[in-house]
Amino acid sequence: MNYTHFVSVAGLVTNDNGEVLLIKSPRRGWEYPGGMVEPGETLQDALLRELKEEAGIDVEIMGFIGLCKNVEKDIVNIDFVCKAIGGQLTISDESSEVMWVKKDDALGMVTFPLTRKRLENMLSGSEQVNCFCFKREPFEIVAENSYYVGVQ
Repeated sequence: MNYTHFVSVAGLVTNDNGEVLLIKSPRRGWEYPGGMVEPGETLQDALLRELKEEAGIDVEIMGFIGLCKNVEKDIVNIDFVCKAIGGQLTISDESSEVMWVKKDDALGMVTFPLTRKRLENMLSGSEQVNCFCFKREPFEIVAENSYYVGVQ
C-alpha cells in the first residue's frame, strides 16, 4: 500500500495587547497564518517559516491546540498557539492584508468553514487538544473528540 499524507501547520499568534494575528488570503479570505510542511522540515521550523513569510512576524511557540484531517485529500492540519516576539507586519503573495484583531472580532471576520472551525477551537481556551476529521466540499465534520495532553 502506498501512503501519502500532506501536513500543514498554523498558528494562533497573540501580541502583548491580547490581539490575534489575521491575514487575508486571496483564496479563503481572513484566516490565521500557516502552510504546508516541506520535505525534511520540522513542524516547528515550518510554522516559524510560514509566519515570517506570510505576515513578517517572529514568534515563540507556546503550545499545541488542535489536529484535524481532511479524509478526502489526506491532509493533516496541526494547530499551535504562539506569542509574537518580533518582526513587522508585512504582506506577501499569500496575504493581501495583515492585521492585529481583538479576539472577539476575529471569528466575525473568518468565514471559510474549516478555518472558522479551527479558529473556534484555538480561541476556546480549552486545556484539551481538539481532534477532528472532515470532508471539505461541502464542509462536514465526520469525527470529533477532545483529548488531554499527557497522562491524567
